[in-house]
Amino acid sequence: MLVQACESIAAPKTRKREVAALSEAMAELGLKAGTIVTRSDTEEISVNGGKIEILPAWRFLLAMSES
Repeated sequence: MLVQACESIAAPKTRKREVAALSEAMAELGLKAGTIVTRSDTEEISVNGGKIEILPAWRFLLAMSES
């Protein structure tokens, strides 16, 4: 599982940086999914045949406690 955290991806430079870094790590490790944990953003982004899920911290932590 690849997880990256940042407060927000609203700023275009931040979004580009975070998505690029996670996408590169996914490719290097051969993974099709990654997660960016933020304060309140929710989104799904398709990258290089994979998916990056952007979740608010509370939703990410709830999902982890259910596992």
